[in-house]
Amino acid sequence: MKKAVVLSALVSLTTVTPLAAQFGPVEQPPQTWASGWLGGYLDPGTVRDPEDGAWSFGSSFAAGLGLHRQIGNSLSIGVDASYAPMRFEQRDVATEEVLSSGTARVISAMASARLRYGGGDAFGMYLTGGVGTMAYGMPDPVDRWDTDLALHTGAGLEYRPSINRALFVEWGRYWTFHQNEGIDDNTTQHSQLRIGVRTGF
Repeated sequence: MKKAVVLSALVSLTTVTPLAAQFGPVEQPPQTWASGWLGGYLDPGTVRDPEDGAWSFGSSFAAGLGLHRQIGNSLSIGVDASYAPMRFEQRDVATEEVLSSGTARVISAMASARLRYGGGDAFGMYLTGGVGTMAYGMPDPVDRWDTDLALHTGAGLEYRPSINRALFVEWGRYWTFHQNEGIDDNTTQHSQLRIGVRTGF
């Protein structure tokens, strides 16, 4: 009887060991995510400047990068930056006369967060938001950088084909607060579409 028990235990060990070796250690989910995206600003609108009249911007290609640290299962916090070469016309506020035109360099830098929810493990939705700055690099004859406070909100869809890769599409909106005179509201809104990839490490 004892021999049968020992023999049975040995057979069990020889079976379990190869199975454990096949599976190996369980891969841990990444805690840091780097994002890269391409997209564009859609109908950015007009920024009214007390010194230089109104800057009317057109839709533009844009690109950006982000780095976020995951906290728990759903929340990630970090930073985002983007760049867009944006066509504009400078107009006289009173007469609407075009004073100049060209291509501005528009840069955003934001402290941001994402909250992932819904869907399964591979597919999910998320909300995002941030606060930071949007800077307008204006060519001649303005020839200066103008930096404004900016807020950002958005929502996206994310698909993770592997534990450390993700594809996403995101729609967002910026609010920029330009200097003004008196009580005039000088808030400008920019809509933005992003399509990109994330890598976890």
